Amino acid sequence: MVNADADNASFHARLRWVGAPLLLSGFVMLMWALSLAVRGGSMLTVMLGVFGCGMSLASFGANHDTALALAIRSRSGSDGGQLSQKLAREVAEELEVDRSGTMALRASPRVAMALPLVALLVQSFVFWRLFTGA
Repeated sequence: MVNADADNASFHARLRWVGAPLLLSGFVMLMWALSLAVRGGSMLTVMLGVFGCGMSLASFGANHDTALALAIRSRSGSDGGQLSQKLAREVAEELEVDRSGTMALRASPRVAMALPLVALLVQSFVFWRLFTGA
């Protein structure tokens, strides 16, 4: 029997790492926007750059929390869950550090999937503004 929660937990555990390159690209564009703002460039672009960086962090966080919540739900399921060893170890470590906080996590798979797309759109707009000088 396939455990949908375990599969979704693995998916979100992988998807969270999309936030890392988004954070790097967002930070580079933010520094670029700041350097232009010092020379009279648009502060709107700087603020959008900050938003793009924040969205990349939110993307990582939402997918991380969703992965953990689904993994915990999978472990408590009728078939005992079929998590990968790595994800099962990560859940055990999180439970050891902050059991009540980890158990209180709520899975938000739709939000977790949307946040990387929003971050990418915002960063694309910032890149367009920087590249065209808007």
